[in-house]
Amino acid sequence: MRQAIGAMVRGMASGAGLRAVLVIFLSAALALGLRISGAPPQMADSLALVALAIGFWALGVLPEALTGLLFLLGAVTIVGLAPPVVFSGFTTTAFWLIFAGVILSASATKTGLSHWLAARFLNARFAASSYAARVSLIVLFAAALALILPSTLARVAVLLPLVIALCDVVGYQPGSKGRTGLVLAVPVGTYIVPITFLPANLPNIVLAGSLESLHDVTLTFGPYMLLHFPVIGLVKGVALVLILVHLFQQDPTPQAAQQENVAKPLSGAGLRLIAIMGATLLLWSLDFLHGVSPAWIGLGAAVLCLMPFMQITDLKAMPFNTAFPMLLYIGAVLGIGAVMTVSGAGDALSRMLVASVPLQEASNPVRLTMLAIIAAATSLVTTMPVAPAMTAPFFGEIAASTGWSVEAVAMSQVLGYATPLMPYQLPPLMLAMAMANISMRDATRVLLLLALITTPITMIAAHFWWQALGWY
Repeated sequence: MRQAIGAMVRGMASGAGLRAVLVIFLSAALALGLRISGAPPQMADSLALVALAIGFWALGVLPEALTGLLFLLGAVTIVGLAPPVVFSGFTTTAFWLIFAGVILSASATKTGLSHWLAARFLNARFAASSYAARVSLIVLFAAALALILPSTLARVAVLLPLVIALCDVVGYQPGSKGRTGLVLAVPVGTYIVPITFLPANLPNIVLAGSLESLHDVTLTFGPYMLLHFPVIGLVKGVALVLILVHLFQQDPTPQAAQQENVAKPLSGAGLRLIAIMGATLLLWSLDFLHGVSPAWIGLGAAVLCLMPFMQITDLKAMPFNTAFPMLLYIGAVLGIGAVMTVSGAGDALSRMLVASVPLQEASNPVRLTMLAIIAAATSLVTTMPVAPAMTAPFFGEIAASTGWSVEAVAMSQVLGYATPLMPYQLPPLMLAMAMANISMRDATRVLLLLALITTPITMIAAHFWWQALGWY
């Protein structure tokens, strides 16, 4: 007993223990303050619980999956929400697309397809390039793929095994600094730049759908891209390459590269996987015709890979030791939006943010900055895909107080959605972290540096660009 108590005391006195106590204290104070101010208990407790989970994730108090389980348990037992609401993240298409991505990526590795493609077609150019050129090629290819493949998670599921194989072929060992930078270029690059392509990311689609259903405003591809790509996609894409090169530049190990440099013949299982992946990519790119979600197409492809008669892979070969904790984490994160919505906390937060910002008296550049901050703050609490649905009902009020059009108010939100601060906001990034064993610290460093460096440039450039295009 004494040993257990002593261990507990030492744990609480450690850095993680002190961080935990601080987050718990601040979350409890938030709940108490909201209740005293007259907020409904369920709303107050929901906001406090979300703050607790975000604090634990941000400060690394506990493993991400364990924090996610605590959030789910607290939402059911403390807040008193119905389990179907709390665990709704596990029923979303995003979750099942990530699950399918895990299986497809593992299949590509097990059959040797990823290594074969890398050694056969891309190895020579990739090996002869500098580290900066390698990162740039990945970011450019990830962005270009968004023009034909509208799902961010699907793009990561396709690109990630290939980039990991290229790292193996060239000589970047697992856990090495250079490999980490190249892997992070896939999920961050395929979100940051394509946020300026209307159908390429889920937040864009949610924003467009909310605008049409609530305000009868229809967005179109050309004007959307013209407004955002020069000041968001281009600026953040270049900055991402520079940041990754600065943080992770490293020469590969020549011995490892030489051993892996020969393209071995592709097995029959690899050929069958090529056929499945080709059909999957075709169906993903034609979703506007058949209307089937990319998640169910991906899950169907994953199940086909697992079928014994296909002889591609089986469940025993799945990397569930790393993927299972990340899937729990993702399910909890995706449930945050439902918890915030059902408890009324999301609506209250959006109203509070809009009401607290003096938009009527502000100048146009200040308004643009404040509206972007509202979007970034909302997405930090509710995750990127949910945030547009939370703020869209208030676009009319904001437009009336600023004199802007409803469409201009909506477009200002994209500046906030393009600024993720934490990995949990981006499910594609969490998938890459699980598949390549990337640490939360490395991913968070990249996102925070990207936000810190590009936000002033983007906001200044956006003001003058909007003014030149007549959006004010």
